[in-house]
Amino acid sequence: MAGKGGGAWKVAYADFVTAMMAFFLVMWILAQSKEVKQAVAHYFNEPYRSSSKAADLRAGPPKDPPPLAPPPTPKALHLGLPTIPPVVPARDSEPHAKGSLEARKTPKAESLALHDGNKKMRGTVIRFAGDSADLSDAAKEELSRLVPDLRGKRNKVELRGHAARGPVSAFQDAWILCYARSLATMKYLEQEGIEPERIRLSQAGVHEPFTISDQPLVLNARVEVYMLDEFVEDLTGTRKERAKRISKP
Repeated sequence: MAGKGGGAWKVAYADFVTAMMAFFLVMWILAQSKEVKQAVAHYFNEPYRSSSKAADLRAGPPKDPPPLAPPPTPKALHLGLPTIPPVVPARDSEPHAKGSLEARKTPKAESLALHDGNKKMRGTVIRFAGDSADLSDAAKEELSRLVPDLRGKRNKVELRGHAARGPVSAFQDAWILCYARSLATMKYLEQEGIEPERIRLSQAGVHEPFTISDQPLVLNARVEVYMLDEFVEDLTGTRKERAKRISKP
């Protein structure tokens, strides 16, 4: 029944149907979102790398991972303290990585700075004569004016000792002189009712002079008294022990 023409009309009809399918496919792609269009384009650019999953088609072409941000470093609050980079444990996948399991189980060390040198916090400065560690009447009077602000609180109180450059006759060196001055200040505050567990002693020696000009160097022989924003209870025991203590009725 095909006649003299044979089956040529069948080939023409098949070409027509194929063209219609291609037309509708193009129309479907034009109606899709930008991500789908990019995924289709990516398939034709690299057909052997494309995934057969529908999720990959919706997700679009693979994107480069964002750069890793540097790990946060603890803020060095104390002026002059070097920032210690965190210790990164060795990866298990690295060959010949020794102690990687122990490093993963070991908690990371945390650094704690005393203060950032902010002189605007509540406190005072008392002066000493020469290389003496004895509190003068003026120093005691200055401490007595500060005591009412310190009483009844649980803030830590830091006593930071300083010394002027020069020979030290009554003490072995400037560090011991600074400690003796801080210790004398601490004993006076304890007599005035400041709890000893609130007091912290720190020494700067001759390395943080109040002045380096031609003014009298007695200005460098001093003890700075700071009431910190740290509390005794927050610095006593581990975090778990503190939580257990607070939760007790």
